[in-house]
Amino acid sequence: MSAAVVAEAEARRGLVESGLRLAKAGLVARSWGNLSLRLDGGSMAVTPSGIPYADLREDMIVIVDLETGEWSGAWKPTSERKIHREIYLRRPEVGAIVHTHQDAASACAAARASVEAPWGKVPCAAYALPGTNAITRAVVEALGPRPAVLMANHGVIAVGGTMDSAFETILALEGTCADRLAADFRGTMPERPDAQWDPRWLSPAMLEDGSPIIVSRAPFTLAWADEEGPKRAFLDDLAQLAGPRLALSKRKPARGLPCHVVLVKNLGAFIAGPDAEATAMVVEKNARAEILGRALGGAKPIPAWEARLMRFVYDKSYARRAAKAKYASAG
Repeated sequence: MSAAVVAEAEARRGLVESGLRLAKAGLVARSWGNLSLRLDGGSMAVTPSGIPYADLREDMIVIVDLETGEWSGAWKPTSERKIHREIYLRRPEVGAIVHTHQDAASACAAARASVEAPWGKVPCAAYALPGTNAITRAVVEALGPRPAVLMANHGVIAVGGTMDSAFETILALEGTCADRLAADFRGTMPERPDAQWDPRWLSPAMLEDGSPIIVSRAPFTLAWADEEGPKRAFLDDLAQLAGPRLALSKRKPARGLPCHVVLVKNLGAFIAGPDAEATAMVVEKNARAEILGRALGGAKPIPAWEARLMRFVYDKSYARRAAKAKYASAG
C-alpha cells in the first residue's frame, strides 16, 4: 500500500464527494464521522466539525499542517483531526483516512470486542472521551500497522493508500461484523445487523396538543421499546443528541415531549425537533448495539457524566455550526 498524495483542489472536491458517498451508503448520519486526505507539502485536508454532508462545500474543507497541527479559515476542523494527524505522521504509506459510525461495526465497538476480518484481527481501541488526547493515543496504538480499528462506543477508523482503498476496508469490515453478530446471536433477531436504514420506518404524527413529531417503527427500535429497563446511551452519537438515557413510556404521549426522544412500548420511538430523522437513525443504531451486543458479552454504556458532557458540547457547538452551514448554503 502506497500513499496517494493529492493537490488541494482535488482533495477538496474528493472529500465532498466522499462525504456524500458515506451518507448514501448508510455509514453515517448527519455530520457524524469524518474523512481526510494527505496533501503534498506536509499537510492534510479534513472535513469540518458539525456540518451535515448534504451541506458540505469545497470551501468548508480545512487544511491542517501535519507538523504543527495548525489550521486557518472560517470552518473548524473535526475534533478528531488529532487522530488523523497522528496516523499520517506515524504511517507515511497512508494517504486517506475514513471514520464512520456504521451499524454492525458500531455494535461490536459498543461491546468493545475485536473481530477477525479477511486481512486479520481488527482490535477495539480502549474507550476514551471523544476529542481528547486519550482517544488519540488509544486509537493510534490499537491501529498499529493495520488497515482498520474499532473505537469503543464510537465507530470505526480505516486507512488506505487512497480513499477508494479505505472505503473498501470499511465496507468489508461491516460485512465481517454483521456475519459475526448474526452467527453468535441467540434468539429472534429483528433484522440483519447491517440492514440499511429505510425511511419508510418513519411516519409523521401529531400529539393531542398539536405538537408535530415523527414516529420511528424501525425494527430494533421497536424491539428495544418493548424491553424493560433503562434505555442508556451505548454510542456517542446518541449521547450527543439525547444525553445518558432515553425516556420510556407505556403509553403514547399526549402533549409536547419532555425531551427529544420517548420510547413507547409497542409503538416505537416518538421523536421531536429539527434533527428528527437523523435522531431516529441514531436511536435505531443504539438499539442494535445493545440488542446485538449481547452476542459478544454485552454492550457497555457510556458513563453518565460523559454522556451529559457530550450532549452539552453538541448542543452548544455542533448544532450551531450546522445552523451556520444551512444559512451559508441558503445565502
